[in-house]
Amino acid sequence: MRSPGEGTGGPLRLGVAICALDEEEALGRLLPRLVGQGPDRADVVVVADGGSVDRTRDVVRSAGAQLLEGARGRGPQLVAAANRLVEEGAGVLLFLHADSLPGDGALAAVRRAFEGSSLVAAGMTQRVDAPGRAFRWIESAADARVRRGMVFGDSALSVRASDYLAVGGFDPLPLFEDVELSDRLRARGTVQLLQGAEIEVSARRWEQEGILRCTLRNWILRALHRLGVAPRHLARLYRPFRRGFSD
Repeated sequence: MRSPGEGTGGPLRLGVAICALDEEEALGRLLPRLVGQGPDRADVVVVADGGSVDRTRDVVRSAGAQLLEGARGRGPQLVAAANRLVEEGAGVLLFLHADSLPGDGALAAVRRAFEGSSLVAAGMTQRVDAPGRAFRWIESAADARVRRGMVFGDSALSVRASDYLAVGGFDPLPLFEDVELSDRLRARGTVQLLQGAEIEVSARRWEQEGILRCTLRNWILRALHRLGVAPRHLARLYRPFRRGFSD
């Protein structure tokens, strides 16, 4: 195994981890944005598939990304993808939802933020791909959360690999794996909202469940989590918008 970031002896290597389950269309849009040469592309992209029955695996292979096949669930899939990125010598790990899309210059901004600094973790400015004042409020709330040091999955968490390992990485939880990791990263050091880095987020879960219902459900579950209710119990109360994935 290479030491994180030391794979080439040069600048920090940027690795991207993505969880997928029947995401052929979304990945067909996302992967060409990530794979390639230059500072605004990733050095290695890993997609952890949880048992897709569509063409997800074919799309990943044809795009030139690495494919991992294993247990379904964001926690286990994130653990597997992150471990592979560390094995590949990535010095910075960027975790993306399959239905998200980094804006132009976003990956280059991630590289700049971590090179020559003590930054532990960061998030991108969120943009929901739908019109409406409610979605603008959701974006503002997500960005404010990152400024407080809490970076959840839909804000495109990036973390220095050495710090990710030092705090124990993701736990293979059925829910709130990003919340628990973010708590540990915030306690370890500086977490920032990156300048010049936007992440476009799909509105599909809000559109399918309803903005108010989806938002209130998430608030209630997060409050119960903060009160000490185990994620395995909360997962039983959480009705995913599709096929077992958390928000």
